[in-house]
Amino acid sequence: MTLCKKGTIWAGVLVYVVLLVPAYSQSMFHTLGWISSSSSVEQTFRYPQLTESIYSSNRHQLIWLQPHDRQVFEDIIEMVVLAEVSPFFEQRLQKLHALRSSEQYYQYDLVATDLMLAFLSYRELLRENKNTWLYGQGLPDDWGDPPPNIVGEFETSVQSSSLTEFLMTLGPNSQSYRDYQSAIDKMQLAINDELALYSPDALIRVGDLIPQKEVLFARLQLAGLTTPLSVKEKDWYGKDLRSIIKRFQTQHGLNADGVIGPKTVEWLNFPIEDRIHRLALNAERSRLWPMQRSALVVVNLPSFDLNYYFRGEVAFSSRVIVGKQKRKTPMLEIKMDSLVLNPTWNVPPKIMREDIIPILRYNPGYLSERGIQVIKGWADPVVIDHGAIQWNRVNAKTFPFRMRQLSGSYNALGAYKFNTPNRRAIFLHDTPAKYLFDKQSRAFSSGCIRVQHADKFAYTLAKTQGFRKNNISPVGQQANARIPLKRRLPVHLIYKTSWVESGRIYFRDDIYGYDTRPKSPSLAIKR
Repeated sequence: MTLCKKGTIWAGVLVYVVLLVPAYSQSMFHTLGWISSSSSVEQTFRYPQLTESIYSSNRHQLIWLQPHDRQVFEDIIEMVVLAEVSPFFEQRLQKLHALRSSEQYYQYDLVATDLMLAFLSYRELLRENKNTWLYGQGLPDDWGDPPPNIVGEFETSVQSSSLTEFLMTLGPNSQSYRDYQSAIDKMQLAINDELALYSPDALIRVGDLIPQKEVLFARLQLAGLTTPLSVKEKDWYGKDLRSIIKRFQTQHGLNADGVIGPKTVEWLNFPIEDRIHRLALNAERSRLWPMQRSALVVVNLPSFDLNYYFRGEVAFSSRVIVGKQKRKTPMLEIKMDSLVLNPTWNVPPKIMREDIIPILRYNPGYLSERGIQVIKGWADPVVIDHGAIQWNRVNAKTFPFRMRQLSGSYNALGAYKFNTPNRRAIFLHDTPAKYLFDKQSRAFSSGCIRVQHADKFAYTLAKTQGFRKNNISPVGQQANARIPLKRRLPVHLIYKTSWVESGRIYFRDDIYGYDTRPKSPSLAIKR
């Protein structure tokens, strides 16, 4: 990757020092002769004692002797730097570059080992902070020590001369991670190019003259779309170029109509630096995403889509509707345990207070129109006569009752509910508002996930779970007819705003603002 000065080779240095009385303090590396008395490099260590311990266990030998190992490690750190989750990693990577350029090999080795410990700590603690660190909040000043078992794996790889293999497990073994690296490498080649913005004055359709041809073709190239010479030679917008524009639109989650309009222009002009940042950030997020595809449902919130994998293949896919900005769908790892046919809907108190009660103040008949009952409570579902309630005098915040919508054509959950028990009460379901699936951006719900082809999803689940199809039809079924799955199905709700597929780079809008770079100065590591 560009930030790393590839190809730098220095002679392998191997030092054996036998100490009668080892000095396990900050003076140990001075005693070894690795650091001069005027050097302050030890003061920058996050884990000075652990670093000393590792070299002691390795009989005071240098660790980063192989150029390939150094390069792989620097590339791994650079990915974190480009993701911009903490200035600490950028500071340390710059230090490594400076030490390498000045041929201070011993100090390079020590800084690299201490940085490895910091990275291992970050990597292992990432799952505990999976919804914060890589989603706009960044890392704290001090994120703790690396777990002893992971440090042990690192030490074992060093002592068994298998450091290369260990490094590969930190990211490069993943094809997805390598695809992100490759895409970033290509974009970094163009980062210093002075590329003008593409700014047509009007919509561009087939038959129109193409303004700023060269700028358009260069910006398509950034998305991995090469324009043939035969197309470049034309001054007007032809069908061949429209096919390329449609692919560009598909890669950016736009309506693939082939018309170069405002949203297409906006994505054409999306800055290279932001593209690189988004790719690196999602490469780091990919550490959190499931790898198995034997039986798994993945909902990617920014792309508004669902994929059900079974035995390594996509068995079902569909558009979905996710939570609006003020009621975001959370990132979750949950399990589906059953299908519910003709479900009733226990209206969440927040929706009752903020949405329904304000409507009732000017339309008291709304509850009857929508088949919604007022009940005493979830544990005591005695129906209250809502017609006797003076809604214009109700304080929504102190309203003591609950609401429940009966199954039927108006029910917000439609005919199918895919039950995924969790404390956030987030689940997948059908919807009567099918027209919303035609929208390009589909963040309309109050947090739960609406599935476009819920009936087909149910039938696919039935087939892969070994049910008979007539068992999962809502026709003739009573309300809340529950069909337990034979095997609970993992469901992952993820936030992926860029990925690489078959060499093409895909981007999606950052619908919840999680790609925003951390702004807090407290993220800086002061040592």
